Amino acid sequence: MFAEERKEEIISFLREHKRANIHELIDTFQVSGATIRADLRELEGLGLIKRTHGGAIYREDMLSDQDGIASRDFYGQEKEWIAHAAARFVNPGETIILDGSTTNMYLARQIKEVENLTVITNDIMVAGEIYQCQNIKIIFCGGIMRPMYGCTAGAEAITFIQRLSVDKAFISPNALSISRGAFTPSLDTADTKKAFIQAADKSYLLCTSNKIGKKAMCQFGRLEDFECMITDNHIKDRDRDAIEQAGMPIYICGES
Repeated sequence: MFAEERKEEIISFLREHKRANIHELIDTFQVSGATIRADLRELEGLGLIKRTHGGAIYREDMLSDQDGIASRDFYGQEKEWIAHAAARFVNPGETIILDGSTTNMYLARQIKEVENLTVITNDIMVAGEIYQCQNIKIIFCGGIMRPMYGCTAGAEAITFIQRLSVDKAFISPNALSISRGAFTPSLDTADTKKAFIQAADKSYLLCTSNKIGKKAMCQFGRLEDFECMITDNHIKDRDRDAIEQAGMPIYICGES
């Protein structure tokens, strides 16, 4: 097991058991005490756990994969606003990436009339919105399908993405730290999103305001990796000010 995979498994173990001591983690992961202690120091530094005397406890405010699945059903109105604003950045003749997210499903609905468009996606729901559009060519990424999400990820997907060069990528995080960037709970998903960003000339961050300040394990991009951020008008003033001070153009959308 690689170090990053082990740390992801430690988070899953703590999420299930709420707390663990060093000896439990040594027995579970079959590594030395020094290795476990180093992992726990790093995870605490990321704000994902809290170390205790002789062990660690799970931080309840950290986003998990199951939280990510559940959140797909919420904030639909805000995601529609963001998708409507993002559609203005899509032009005829372009090749774009829509990553796996409900926001990009809404964006797919908004771009059905764009002529001579090529859409690359790893999300079944995104492809399902536009597969009947004669004016849009769809390229679907291979890889391992993530249960319940309907998205592909992993080495096969990344190998394919690394061969691409596209105009724009529209990317949605599960959690956003203004100082540290965009995060998602899964290492495979983070690597896939990172590959999408690297394949695009310009990338756009589509982020509902409720995700700002949330925590997840795996970073896939910093604010400077994106052309701009599009969010909803429920964003807190202090978050908007901090994002602007970080040099990130921000588009705020909502009911007019």
